[in-house]
Amino acid sequence: MNPLDFPQITDLSQAVGYLIKNQLANAGTVSTVANQVIICISRFEIEHRLGNLLQQIYRTVDQQFPVRKDDLSLVIRDAEGLYENTFKIWKSSS
Repeated sequence: MNPLDFPQITDLSQAVGYLIKNQLANAGTVSTVANQVIICISRFEIEHRLGNLLQQIYRTVDQQFPVRKDDLSLVIRDAEGLYENTFKIWKSSS
């Protein structure tokens, strides 16, 4: 996807949430609040695919939004409410 495909989305967290939602398809839900992207997926996905999912998200964000002025929090929860992990996507250094 091209970042220019998001002219109506001015907030970085909303744009990142939109990208993640497209990548997950029907595997989970994505919402955004302030500078947080909240992802809710199954416990199986967290237990077996969390590392791969994080790599995919970080790679996509770096490719689509190489210049970021704000830090983002990435909150990943399981649907049952047992797991909750928070990760940072740091603003770009330049």
